[in-house]
Amino acid sequence: MAIILTDDDIKQATDIPGVLAALDSAYREEYAGGAAITERVNLRFSSGWLRLMAASLPGSGVVGYKEFHLVGDTVRFQVNLFDIHTGEFLAALDGNHLTVLRTAATAALAAARLAPTASTVGIIGSGAEARMQATVLSQLLDVKRMVVHSPRKERRELFAAELTERLGIDIEPSASGADAASGAELIMVATNTGGRGPAFHADWMPETVHISSTGSTLPEERELDSGVWGAAELIVVDRFQALEESGDAITAAEAGALDTGRVITLAELCGRPMDGPLPARTLFKSVGSPLQDVAVAAYAYRSAKEKGLGTSLPGFPSVKGSVPVVVGAERDAA
Repeated sequence: MAIILTDDDIKQATDIPGVLAALDSAYREEYAGGAAITERVNLRFSSGWLRLMAASLPGSGVVGYKEFHLVGDTVRFQVNLFDIHTGEFLAALDGNHLTVLRTAATAALAAARLAPTASTVGIIGSGAEARMQATVLSQLLDVKRMVVHSPRKERRELFAAELTERLGIDIEPSASGADAASGAELIMVATNTGGRGPAFHADWMPETVHISSTGSTLPEERELDSGVWGAAELIVVDRFQALEESGDAITAAEAGALDTGRVITLAELCGRPMDGPLPARTLFKSVGSPLQDVAVAAYAYRSAKEKGLGTSLPGFPSVKGSVPVVVGAERDAA
């Protein structure tokens, strides 16, 4: 029987170690050739846009898709999961907290491999994404100090005060992005810059640092300036489509700062050991992937079932009365 999981259900059902494990397993499965992922579909219309992303994870026994849409100034997310063996509808999950959590955990997964000993972290941004990234990192790495920069004084000070108490880490607000980055071994850039970016500049980069960027997911958006791409010795993307979708990557390519020979996917980073020492400067760029959504949704669904969470949805959807006609080579083989 299918269930509906609200945002509160998702928060109760998930924890950071479980999400990290689900993502690591999914990326290893992708590297081994087991997962299937669609290209992202972006539909624009007069009042907004709608985005669709689908993936199958045989190792988790699920296939599913996420949709999210903006109309006016309102965004909604939803993930639908199905049993990969029977086609049974398993769950409809609110994607709000799930999306913030999977984005932060994915960035942390890359950071744990590219900056495993980082103890000083710079945070650029003070919204929900930045808060979640600080929270995940505090559980994954041995972080001693964070410095947060956000253009609005009240927001960065509130971020520092609240998360210092919650995470037990010394977090300082900074009026300067350059100062927040100075001396950091790991810098997490998570902003809502939109068309106002970039929010992070190459001349802020320390000599040895890992940069993570999770904003600028559309061609018109900017979060990193082009020099960051040119300075990075290794660039990891959650999928190669990021190079075509992110305004950061598009602008860097146009400026001649993007060397695609230095780009690998997160699946490759998770699926095989790094050869030799880590490069001094690395970059992780994420635009989101259906693999992330389906992997974390599958984990949330299993956990929710164990905890008795969710609202049952019996008999939906109905089963089609006739089977579609098989055509072409498949029919001949049958």
